[in-house]
Amino acid sequence: MSTLSASCLCGGVRLTLPDTFLYMGNCHCSECRKFTGSDYSSVGGIEADKVSVTAGQAHIRYYEKSSETVLAFCGQCGSSLFSHKINKGVFNIRLGILDTAPQSAPNFHIHTASKAPWHTPNEALKQFEHGPD
Repeated sequence: MSTLSASCLCGGVRLTLPDTFLYMGNCHCSECRKFTGSDYSSVGGIEADKVSVTAGQAHIRYYEKSSETVLAFCGQCGSSLFSHKINKGVFNIRLGILDTAPQSAPNFHIHTASKAPWHTPNEALKQFEHGPD
Protein backbone atom coordinates (compact mmCIF):
# COMPACT_ATOMS: atom_id res chain seq x y z
CA MET A 1 0.00 0.00 0.00
CA SER A 2 1.39 3.38 -0.97
CA THR A 3 1.09 6.58 1.01
CA LEU A 4 -0.34 9.70 -0.59
CA SER A 5 0.60 13.24 0.35
CA ALA A 6 -1.72 16.22 0.05
CA SER A 7 -1.50 19.94 0.68
CA CYS A 8 -3.41 23.17 0.33
CA LEU A 9 -2.48 25.92 -2.13
CA CYS A 10 -0.20 27.80 0.29
CA GLY A 11 1.36 24.60 1.65
CA GLY A 12 0.40 25.53 5.21
CA VAL A 13 -1.71 22.37 5.64
CA ARG A 14 -0.23 18.98 4.79
CA LEU A 15 -1.85 15.56 5.03
CA THR A 16 -0.81 11.97 4.50
CA LEU A 17 -3.15 9.07 3.85
CA PRO A 18 -2.94 5.53 2.50
CA ASP A 19 -4.00 4.93 -1.09
CA THR A 20 -7.01 2.90 0.09
CA PHE A 21 -9.99 4.95 -1.03
CA LEU A 22 -13.36 3.31 -0.42
CA TYR A 23 -14.71 5.09 -3.49
CA MET A 24 -13.78 7.90 -5.86
CA GLY A 25 -16.35 10.02 -7.62
CA ASN A 26 -17.47 13.41 -8.85
CA CYS A 27 -20.19 15.30 -6.98
CA HIS A 28 -22.23 17.85 -8.93
CA CYS A 29 -24.44 19.14 -6.08
CA SER A 30 -24.71 22.91 -5.74
CA GLU A 31 -23.13 22.81 -2.27
CA CYS A 32 -19.96 21.06 -3.50
CA ARG A 33 -19.80 23.45 -6.45
CA LYS A 34 -19.96 26.43 -4.09
CA PHE A 35 -17.46 24.94 -1.61
CA THR A 36 -14.89 24.25 -4.33
CA GLY A 37 -15.71 27.09 -6.73
CA SER A 38 -15.76 24.59 -9.59
CA ASP A 39 -18.15 22.74 -11.92
CA TYR A 40 -18.01 19.70 -9.61
CA SER A 41 -15.94 18.22 -6.82
CA SER A 42 -13.81 15.11 -7.31
CA VAL A 43 -13.51 13.24 -4.02
CA GLY A 44 -12.11 10.06 -2.57
CA GLY A 45 -13.76 8.60 0.50
CA ILE A 46 -11.50 7.18 3.21
CA GLU A 47 -11.90 6.30 6.88
CA ALA A 48 -11.29 9.46 8.91
CA ASP A 49 -8.85 7.75 11.27
CA LYS A 50 -6.52 6.90 8.35
CA VAL A 51 -5.84 10.57 7.52
CA SER A 52 -2.97 12.31 9.32
CA VAL A 53 -2.45 16.06 9.45
CA THR A 54 1.34 16.36 9.29
CA ALA A 55 1.50 20.17 9.26
CA GLY A 56 -0.81 23.11 9.78
CA GLN A 57 -3.51 21.71 12.06
CA ALA A 58 -3.93 25.25 13.43
CA HIS A 59 -4.69 26.54 9.92
CA ILE A 60 -7.61 24.18 9.33
CA ARG A 61 -11.00 25.83 9.68
CA TYR A 62 -14.31 23.99 9.87
CA TYR A 63 -17.80 24.84 8.68
CA GLU A 64 -20.64 22.74 10.09
CA LYS A 65 -22.81 22.35 7.00
CA SER A 66 -25.24 20.06 8.81
CA SER A 67 -25.35 17.71 11.78
CA GLU A 68 -23.94 15.03 9.45
CA THR A 69 -21.31 16.95 7.46
CA VAL A 70 -18.46 19.25 8.45
CA LEU A 71 -16.40 20.96 5.74
CA ALA A 72 -12.68 21.63 6.23
CA PHE A 73 -10.60 24.27 4.49
CA CYS A 74 -7.31 26.11 4.95
CA GLY A 75 -7.83 29.34 6.90
CA GLN A 76 -4.83 30.96 5.18
CA CYS A 77 -5.42 30.28 1.47
CA GLY A 78 -9.02 29.02 1.46
CA SER A 79 -8.30 25.67 -0.19
CA SER A 80 -11.10 23.14 0.20
CA LEU A 81 -9.56 20.10 1.94
CA PHE A 82 -12.25 17.55 2.79
CA SER A 83 -15.75 16.99 4.07
CA HIS A 84 -16.22 14.87 7.18
CA LYS A 85 -19.24 12.59 6.92
CA ILE A 86 -19.66 12.24 10.68
CA ASN A 87 -22.21 9.40 10.77
CA LYS A 88 -20.08 7.30 8.42
CA GLY A 89 -16.68 8.14 9.94
CA VAL A 90 -15.42 9.04 6.46
CA PHE A 91 -13.49 11.97 5.03
CA ASN A 92 -14.25 12.87 1.42
CA ILE A 93 -10.81 14.13 0.43
CA ARG A 94 -10.83 16.70 -2.39
CA LEU A 95 -8.70 14.94 -4.98
CA GLY A 96 -7.30 18.25 -6.22
CA ILE A 97 -5.20 18.60 -3.04
CA LEU A 98 -3.30 15.35 -3.69
CA ASP A 99 0.41 15.88 -4.40
CA THR A 100 0.89 12.24 -5.41
CA ALA A 101 -1.33 10.37 -7.83
CA PRO A 102 -3.64 7.66 -6.47
CA GLN A 103 -3.85 4.25 -8.13
CA SER A 104 -7.53 4.71 -9.00
CA ALA A 105 -9.65 7.46 -10.55
CA PRO A 106 -13.24 8.64 -10.06
CA ASN A 107 -15.68 6.15 -11.59
CA PHE A 108 -19.08 7.78 -11.04
CA HIS A 109 -20.97 11.08 -10.96
CA ILE A 110 -23.56 11.92 -8.27
CA HIS A 111 -26.17 14.68 -8.05
CA THR A 112 -26.21 15.17 -11.82
CA ALA A 113 -29.76 16.55 -11.49
CA SER A 114 -28.20 19.70 -10.02
CA LYS A 115 -25.10 19.87 -12.22
CA ALA A 116 -23.81 23.16 -13.59
CA PRO A 117 -25.87 23.91 -16.72
CA TRP A 118 -22.76 24.46 -18.86
CA HIS A 119 -21.12 21.16 -17.91
CA THR A 120 -21.65 17.75 -19.51
CA PRO A 121 -20.36 14.90 -17.29
CA ASN A 122 -18.21 12.16 -18.83
CA GLU A 123 -20.80 9.68 -20.10
CA ALA A 124 -18.39 6.75 -19.74
CA LEU A 125 -18.82 6.95 -15.96
CA LYS A 126 -21.91 5.76 -14.10
CA GLN A 127 -24.27 8.63 -13.30
CA PHE A 128 -26.76 9.15 -10.48
CA GLU A 129 -29.27 12.01 -10.53
CA HIS A 130 -29.02 12.11 -6.74
CA GLY A 131 -26.90 9.92 -4.44
CA PRO A 132 -26.01 6.30 -5.25
CA ASP A 133 -28.41 4.96 -2.57
